[in-house]
Amino acid sequence: MRNGRKSEWQNKIVNPAQVMKKLEPGMSIFLGTGVGEPRTLVKHLMSTDSAHLKDLELIQLVSLGDAISVEALNTNAYRLKTFFSGWVAGEAITAGQVDLIPSSFSRIPKYIESGRIRIDVAFIQITPPDEAGYCSLGVAVDVSRQAMEQASLVVGEINFDIPTTFGDTFVHVSDFDYLVRSTEKPIYFCRWPVDDIFDQVAANVASVIEDGSCLAFSPGPLFEALSRHLVRKQNLGIHTPFFTDAVMDIVKSGAATNRQKKIFRGKSLTSYAFGTPDLMTWLNRNPLVEFQGIDKVFTPAQIGQNPGFVAVLPARKVGPHCTAFWQRQRNSRPG
Repeated sequence: MRNGRKSEWQNKIVNPAQVMKKLEPGMSIFLGTGVGEPRTLVKHLMSTDSAHLKDLELIQLVSLGDAISVEALNTNAYRLKTFFSGWVAGEAITAGQVDLIPSSFSRIPKYIESGRIRIDVAFIQITPPDEAGYCSLGVAVDVSRQAMEQASLVVGEINFDIPTTFGDTFVHVSDFDYLVRSTEKPIYFCRWPVDDIFDQVAANVASVIEDGSCLAFSPGPLFEALSRHLVRKQNLGIHTPFFTDAVMDIVKSGAATNRQKKIFRGKSLTSYAFGTPDLMTWLNRNPLVEFQGIDKVFTPAQIGQNPGFVAVLPARKVGPHCTAFWQRQRNSRPG
């Protein structure tokens, strides 16, 4: 790396306290989503007692981490807006401490681009710049690019422990006003334990998934169990919001070739990944996985181009009439 280029981005490195001084009351701050949460910046934001930080609006599509505390949200300094009611935000939404914005995920990029969702500041987690000055958004793409384009202040948090991923993930260091060094480990998730009941349910689900199907996955024990049965399938495709260790197992087994997909053929398509350190290591510079924004991954028109698309959705309870319906469907299948 040439010294001039290296010093160019190193000159942008500041400590998080300096970033906090650039914030103004009433600003709307976009925070990287999920495992892409810039935890160092968020923790400094939550812990600062600066008098000028008031009425800040925090926007995060999916909240998975612990950096945004309920205690901080009880003050008048911050108000979190999210688009997903699960995980850590669920109870806070019910208690009225977090605002849930009901919206189709595929429409969020347009809302940001049009200014209907206002973004003044963007805090984004990135990999260290390469020799050409490009950073990767890592394992959370969603609307980071749109947020960066709309924000008047863009701060990148450099984390050496996140993987460099391929797809629409690369941003140049010149796109950032400031850079900070992460002092936090990424958010990791253990694999879900699978009991006999989930394994049997997964076996039943796998029995109706045909070779060549294109699949969407979600986190949870059902999908952890399902991957064990799908590794015996052939020519599966992956077009999924979330890429987990279970999906990694399917790809590594050779069952998912993605050769019968019509878009992003030969690639497993996703917007987010979260799981174990093993998954993050496997994803690093892996050409088999394509990370794209949610305007590509969540849009029905894009999904519908894949033949044999199958979405497996977990349910809490199946009534007797539903059981009879699915039994009739299975009995009516040829062969």
